[in-house]
Amino acid sequence: MNALENAKKMSREEVLDQIRNSGLQEYGLCAGPLADRIEAAKEECLEEGKEPGAAAALNNADTEKVLLSLLKTEPEKVLEGIAAAAYVMGAEKKYLYVPEDAAAQREGLMEELKDKAEAYGVEIIEGLVNVRERKGCLLMHMVTAAELANLLAGEAEEGVYVSVNGGALRKVPAEQKISELEGIGDTAGAKGFLIGYEYHGPEAADLTVGEANAENGVIRTVTDKDCIVSQTENVLMRSRKQSCGKCVFCREGLIQLQYMNKEITEGRGKAEYPELIKEIGEAMTFSAPCSMGLNSSRIALSALEKFESEYTAHIRKKKCPAGVCFSQETIYIDPKKCSGCGECMDVCPKDCIEGKAKYIHMIDGFDCDQCGKCIEVCEEEAIIKTSGKVPKLPNRLTKVGRFRR
Repeated sequence: MNALENAKKMSREEVLDQIRNSGLQEYGLCAGPLADRIEAAKEECLEEGKEPGAAAALNNADTEKVLLSLLKTEPEKVLEGIAAAAYVMGAEKKYLYVPEDAAAQREGLMEELKDKAEAYGVEIIEGLVNVRERKGCLLMHMVTAAELANLLAGEAEEGVYVSVNGGALRKVPAEQKISELEGIGDTAGAKGFLIGYEYHGPEAADLTVGEANAENGVIRTVTDKDCIVSQTENVLMRSRKQSCGKCVFCREGLIQLQYMNKEITEGRGKAEYPELIKEIGEAMTFSAPCSMGLNSSRIALSALEKFESEYTAHIRKKKCPAGVCFSQETIYIDPKKCSGCGECMDVCPKDCIEGKAKYIHMIDGFDCDQCGKCIEVCEEEAIIKTSGKVPKLPNRLTKVGRFRR
């Protein structure tokens, strides 16, 4: 790649003109002309009195992280794109944000990036982008940085990055239909699709990849064997784990959305839940400062909009159309049998049992991996694994013998 060398042969204004004339767009959730984003960042620097900078990251709301594979396959492109953007901004500060992802670290991603990043003067930061902290900094998607490097190197290639049904990330023509994608399966029998952060009905098979706008690169076929409510709960759980938790609407909204979807999958859904999901989800899309809060609710809102009948079946009929829910095994502590001895807390490898002496203990299902060690040590036989309906349990520490169902 010689993108940075080519950029430095031109003035900053000439590079900006080339970006504008090319029509290069910011990727992901902040779609729009990259040239406009650069100019806006420059103006913000002047208004806020901030030192200019350039940074690349995934969108904060991206829990799938399929686009992270660009850092494994083409790290130089991303890094050179950051450096080129910094040149246009007249900035010395350069950043690459990498999600705190244990799997990526195990695969040696951070170690591989370190030396390459130092060569370009790019600082690697693990975690989400703090948009308040980066006022005046040009924030780009990793894909945008790679595409900028391609443009300046004279290697621009049209297309959209997608991962179809969990397959490898690849670039496909924007005009290609969803139904024609390799690996998409039999779309005639699909009940819908998960595209980006939203569910779509079966009619989405006729959309082009460009029209579908998979902001995180994900296109997944949803079949009759897939439970929409259960899948939505899983995504919301991942969002909760990824969220920094600093903003009230994002933190509390995700807790409530994930809790209600989980209750519905376990047969405890209430008639008012769908309306509450809609109300909370819509509030999140207007009230959070970053893409995590603004977009993590979209999965819940689109699931409810496109598959309301599945929510109705779970709540009113206690029936999962996909046959997934109401049969999953759950571990809980029977409040009538628990003596508050603390033995289960001592052996729990995930530290997900809350309690104290002479108080009924509670298992936090958020981190429980159902290893069963707590069951083995409980002499009262109070810890139960079941595939049936879980009875009403305490939601706060309660003295032994005081809980009333």
